[in-house]
Amino acid sequence: MEKKLVFLDIDGTILPSEGGIHPAVKEALKKARAKGHRIFICTGRSCHMLPEELADVELDGIVASAGSDIWIDGENVYRESLSAECLKETVGILDQLETIYILEGFQDVYVSKRGERILSESEPIPGDNPEIIRWKNFFNGRKNARSIDTWVKEQAPVPKISFIAWSRQEVERIFQVFEKTFHVVLFPARSEDFFNGELISRRANKGTAIHKTAEYLKMDIKDTIAFGDSMNDYQMLEEAACGVLMGNGDEKMKDMADRVCETVEEDGVAKELARMGLC
Repeated sequence: MEKKLVFLDIDGTILPSEGGIHPAVKEALKKARAKGHRIFICTGRSCHMLPEELADVELDGIVASAGSDIWIDGENVYRESLSAECLKETVGILDQLETIYILEGFQDVYVSKRGERILSESEPIPGDNPEIIRWKNFFNGRKNARSIDTWVKEQAPVPKISFIAWSRQEVERIFQVFEKTFHVVLFPARSEDFFNGELISRRANKGTAIHKTAEYLKMDIKDTIAFGDSMNDYQMLEEAACGVLMGNGDEKMKDMADRVCETVEEDGVAKELARMGLC
């Protein structure tokens, strides 16, 4: 069998909401590597935001920041950030819309002024939204979460932007303004008064990262496999020779995926790798 490049999203793919990465998944990845296949995390998270649960998972590399930061065998082989002009324009529009946004840098994250007010509780959380509370707990506990006022474009490059919008009309405006520059990704919403999303570069995303990784390793794109569960995995599943959607994945992606495996709770990655004969 030709050696494969396997790309794995984290949350909802190998990492369930509770309990950590299952032993069966870790063992399957270990066996796949022993057979000569190469295993990569491919995540929207920046390297400094990777979960502790990855510490004992055997990997060949990490694609971070939604494809803008590629590490292979411990070496940073590719890194690209958004241009200063693009960021200035984007931030200005998001401020006008009163959208909360977070600039996710390679080392630090920078929280918008309204985001700061809500996270610091000087402005009430709209509707006491549980997702906002989750963001508040996450970012308030991080030493590298900084005020947007401390961001210096020339010294702190930014590859990706996360945002929270408060209405369908606001989301439609974000799509209208930004879809030519970014892949605008929305995560499933629990209600119509809150939308959690990301602005991902069209120049550097999970799909382009698969090609760059294969080129760097001098491997054929036909030997790539990708596992994901949400819309920020769309380009990855589309560009890989075999795109596998988790059973718990976004319903809108089931028609475009090459395969659908079991859920993350059911160790879908391990079972699919076994069916493919990779472990």
